[in-house]
Amino acid sequence: MPSRSWCCNLPTLQTMQYLFLKNQCADKVWQYFSLGAGLTHGVSLQQVFQRWWKHPADVYIKPLYQTLPCVVVWELWKWRKKRRYGGNISLNRLISQVSANLHNLLVYTCPKMKRLSSNWPELVSELESYIPRLHYRRVCWEFPSGQWIQCKTDGASRGNPGKSGAAVVFRDAAGDFLCAATRSN
Repeated sequence: MPSRSWCCNLPTLQTMQYLFLKNQCADKVWQYFSLGAGLTHGVSLQQVFQRWWKHPADVYIKPLYQTLPCVVVWELWKWRKKRRYGGNISLNRLISQVSANLHNLLVYTCPKMKRLSSNWPELVSELESYIPRLHYRRVCWEFPSGQWIQCKTDGASRGNPGKSGAAVVFRDAAGDFLCAATRSN
């Protein structure tokens, strides 16, 4: 049985759809984030989650889009609890909390991305235009010095436990091949 709503000035029956999607505050939160991502929010909570989850986006912003509905619902729940027990959080503060949580998640998961905005529209814009810097270093085989023999190894595994293999190659100081061995299971 739904209870009376504590989340707005005109209390109605409180359902999940109403609390997380249909009430005036929730609607404004979803509009803010949806417009920044070029989405329209759905008719049902399930539809909202599906739209965010399936929204075509590049590899850097997709995880953020998939996380956003959970963060919004969590912050709306905290907002409801705060209002129910006498506190008050403004709409701007609620939006700011969601943005800050998403920003912190991104900073934690992508530490190489520096100076990201915590403002949602700016963050989306930054991620859509992000081009990673590739760093590379040339690696060459070097001859061992003097009378040394060089041993090169490599291995791989499919699962643990699983099929695996390894190889070893020995070369002398002139770079001449001495012997090799492989093993697999």
